[in-house]
Amino acid sequence: ALHANPCDLGHDTDKIYIKHHPTKSISFSAMAVGYALPNGNSIGGPLIGVGRYIAQGLSNLDKETGEGSPALDWTFGAHGMIVEVNEETGEYRVLKVASVYDVGRAVNPDIVRGQAIGGMIQGLGTAICEGYIYDQQGRLLNPSFTDNKIPTSKDLPMEIECAVVETPQIDGPYGARGVGEHSMISVAPALGNAIQKATGAEITHMPMRFEDVWRAIRKKEPIDNWITKSPVGSCRSAPELRKHI
Repeated sequence: ALHANPCDLGHDTDKIYIKHHPTKSISFSAMAVGYALPNGNSIGGPLIGVGRYIAQGLSNLDKETGEGSPALDWTFGAHGMIVEVNEETGEYRVLKVASVYDVGRAVNPDIVRGQAIGGMIQGLGTAICEGYIYDQQGRLLNPSFTDNKIPTSKDLPMEIECAVVETPQIDGPYGARGVGEHSMISVAPALGNAIQKATGAEITHMPMRFEDVWRAIRKKEPIDNWITKSPVGSCRSAPELRKHI
């Protein structure tokens, strides 16, 4: 895409550039799903990473005694969201959240679903409105529950889907695998991606308050400053929402 010899390319935290011409560059985000040339031709495809991790000092469980030192189980899952964003005010609303988790074996499907939905709601709280805010002198601006907002039933998505995949865990109880805190981990990235897809504005911190979205839309560049002088944004539904993904 840069029409340069690979040996002449350098990189930093967010882009690849030509060493002798640093202003000619391409951001990693522009290449994440393949790079499109001005004439419409595309180069490459989605970036795929492959890695391995092996914990040390472990052993399988003895089938007769149950003794051993197995590794912690790994739970895999993902979230997807549909949001509406008011580009004039930065206010947004989560319309739908879908999640899927491999729980090993769902011993009690209703409890598993409750855990997944509860974790999703908790994840939305930390992603949208929960968090400490300090001014430039380090003074806490939201020291009480009046100012540090948490989501209520009015802030829940209009639609929630929760799917479960079962791949029994050999050394888990009845094949089960943990799904407690896992269900809130990917909520914030899913929300940030949905906002970015809808507006082109990227936010790289939590919480993603309405004023942060407003600033990001105006700048069209990442906001990564944790310190702000702005009032605390409330966690509420946004009116007159115009753009959605």
